[in-house]
Amino acid sequence: MEEQEENEIELEIREHSDADFFPEKCPFCNLSNIKRLTYHLREIPDLGTPLICRRIYYERVYFKCKECGEVFTIEHPLIPINARYMPGVIKYAVVRILEKGDSIRRVTQDLNELHLVKISETTVQRWINEHGKKETLPTDLSDEDPPEKFSGFLSLDGTFKSVKVKKNDQNLAT
Repeated sequence: MEEQEENEIELEIREHSDADFFPEKCPFCNLSNIKRLTYHLREIPDLGTPLICRRIYYERVYFKCKECGEVFTIEHPLIPINARYMPGVIKYAVVRILEKGDSIRRVTQDLNELHLVKISETTVQRWINEHGKKETLPTDLSDEDPPEKFSGFLSLDGTFKSVKVKKNDQNLAT
């Protein structure tokens, strides 16, 4: 067995195939005269560690019913159909952002560097939009009264912006 050098990234591969779950009957005609037609191999990133790069090699198998001629696939119990990332990666990002309050940029950086999952901020943003609770806050706050002892400043990501138009910015307000 080869000795691993210190700080060398190890590739961990797990293989899954729909062929392991051969269907008993056709979902269209309910007959059991089925043959394996073709397959499609994909590599799906999973949560790794700083020294382990974890990938799933997934074989999506297409079956054909010999009776009715329909082509179909089955739903693998561990891998959703058309998954580009394992569900654990998506859940990790959603929990860190929506429940823990971390920034999308920070979570994306951690996924890329610590878990060795190459991903973009845009993809993480899409997950948040899909899993987030939209419309829980009103978007139009013009009818709302400001809170008591409001200083007139808002903090957005640590940057302070004046709510009132400044003297030098009056030309920009029109």
